[in-house]
Amino acid sequence: MKTIQQLTLAAGLLTVSGLVAADIVNGPNPYGSGFGFDKPNEASWGEWTRGDAGTLYAEWDSFVDASYPGVRTAAPDVGSAGITGAYLGWNAGTFAAGSGNLYSFSVPEQFSASLTGSVAPGPVRAVLQFETWGIEADYSTITLNGIAPTFSDDSYFQANYASSFGPVDLVQRLAYWDLDAPVASYVFSFGSTEPSLSLAQVALDVGSITAVPVPAAVWMFMAGLMSMLGLNRRKHSNISMAI
Repeated sequence: MKTIQQLTLAAGLLTVSGLVAADIVNGPNPYGSGFGFDKPNEASWGEWTRGDAGTLYAEWDSFVDASYPGVRTAAPDVGSAGITGAYLGWNAGTFAAGSGNLYSFSVPEQFSASLTGSVAPGPVRAVLQFETWGIEADYSTITLNGIAPTFSDDSYFQANYASSFGPVDLVQRLAYWDLDAPVASYVFSFGSTEPSLSLAQVALDVGSITAVPVPAAVWMFMAGLMSMLGLNRRKHSNISMAI
């Protein structure tokens, strides 16, 4: 059974005028002070600037577009750089509401953002940032080419955000993947386990990093292995001296 908050959100999304109204008109600028989105050159996770050679960038704010085949896809409307192709798609039952957000009052939602282009050789970081209103995404569904992220966490959360549709939970999420080398295409996927998630904004960035960090567990294993080797070496030396 839907909550009053879900029904209020659905009604508001359906009645707002202007099909291409951006969420920054109805909601906050996610790059504003105190909010969770970052550009790579301003972020702890980034080592590049959008538009640099060998980097990729695409961003969506309103999901109403006919640039790609089908009725459930949209090309990036905020900006893009370095790409040979980019689009965001969604499942049947999800639609572009009057706010420009993607929404469904009837089915769990599934989103897939595809990015292609040439990235400089070497270790790569692929970054997904997205904003939702109302029902939160199921974060276990976040993948890149079917792989779980290296890092994933909320970058901003505000309960009862005073949106033009009434109070909603506003969430901005950051996830990134550290890869040993570039891949041919980057397909970011995420979704919800129930209806009434409103997807407001999506930003994708891919760029080179100095090196792929070695997980702490690997360092601990290597340290233990070296300790064992050192102990065995000392034992062997003691045996040799005794002989």
